[in-house]
Amino acid sequence: MLVKNDATAYEANHLYPEFGLLNDPNGLVYFKGKYHVFYQWNPKGCNHKYKEWGHFISDDLQTWQRVEPALKPSMPDLDSAGIYSGTALVKDDRLYLFYTGNVRNAQGQSVKSTQMWAVSDDGIHFEKLGQLFPHPEGFTKDVRDPMVWQGKNGHYFLILGAQHDNQIGDIIIYESADLTEWTFKGSLLGEQLSDIRGYMLECPDLIEVDGKQVLMFSPQGLPADLMQHRFQNIHNTGYVVGHFDEEKARFEVQGDFNEVDEGFEFYAPQTMLAPNHRKIMWGWVGMMPPKREAEVPTIAKQNWVHTLSLPRELHLNAEQKLVQQPIVEILDPKPLTNFEDSLKPGQYTIDTAADWTLKLGHNAELKKRGAILHFERRQWDSGEIGHRQMQGKVDQLLLMVDHDVIEIYTQDGLNVMTGRWFG
Repeated sequence: MLVKNDATAYEANHLYPEFGLLNDPNGLVYFKGKYHVFYQWNPKGCNHKYKEWGHFISDDLQTWQRVEPALKPSMPDLDSAGIYSGTALVKDDRLYLFYTGNVRNAQGQSVKSTQMWAVSDDGIHFEKLGQLFPHPEGFTKDVRDPMVWQGKNGHYFLILGAQHDNQIGDIIIYESADLTEWTFKGSLLGEQLSDIRGYMLECPDLIEVDGKQVLMFSPQGLPADLMQHRFQNIHNTGYVVGHFDEEKARFEVQGDFNEVDEGFEFYAPQTMLAPNHRKIMWGWVGMMPPKREAEVPTIAKQNWVHTLSLPRELHLNAEQKLVQQPIVEILDPKPLTNFEDSLKPGQYTIDTAADWTLKLGHNAELKKRGAILHFERRQWDSGEIGHRQMQGKVDQLLLMVDHDVIEIYTQDGLNVMTGRWFG
């Protein structure tokens, strides 16, 4: 089984909650011989009214174990309504978690966010260390999702998704010599990417891939570009390649903003540096409009909703485009030879220049037409047909099919589509 000791295996390859709602992956880290995947979890219901950090651990990235939640709301006026997203950092053989504390008023409205941290010696039991620094001036309450790393100069940097008082999204940055005293350094981007700001930028992740620096983030409020088949989800996730200048604390963008995934639900990815220097990414397979989310069939059937994506190894090609492939630990594909029957859970390769159509149950299908792969499904909340497509080397594909999640990769890893389907 994917998750040890689970009474029911809801998915074969995608991490899922035993009950309640799962969303963003958090604090992905290898620490003291274990892979740790924390995640946003509401064990009290299939909604977003409450959050703590759920916790999976693994020895091999193949089989996982649920352990006790790492962080729960406990500090009045700081994190009483939720432990929102963040990251992990190993320092001096201790594991530090950085997160956003959320506070709600009596009407249930989110009214305050605070950047916080916690520490552990064993990776299981954490002591909260309180607030990191005051809320920055000139920004709304929507400042969240701290990501922390140590620079080449030995200093620590912390970036956050943020919303200016004028309702424009940004990524802001702090610097520290010791993780305790932090200095606000302003916008990570300055005036760059002015057309990709929306009203909020979430879940920033600044990482190194094959010697180049990559900034991932999730804009909210971008208009859909139907002509180019971009930004079609309610919120979207993308990346830019560039260079981080430690002295200026600025990221210099050196390319276009590209979507990470061209499917329906992928959002808020985060990455882990594995012991063999691989960069591995998980995302949330669950960003969808509220009505559609409330009607996901697993809620009524089994009282749970959403999954994480498969772990994907990241590289950059010669054109500085992101290459994504499922990690080798979970790969065991077989050539697909039967295009007549509905796809069953499994891993399949397709290698043909011919056009084809594949059914996913009764309400979804994949169609290859020339150099375009179409993913169509009946939306379970409305009955309307939703459509996503990717254009590239679609003659050779890898299909990772779970019970109600599919991830489709071109062989070169330059195009990926993810989505749920039911029925």
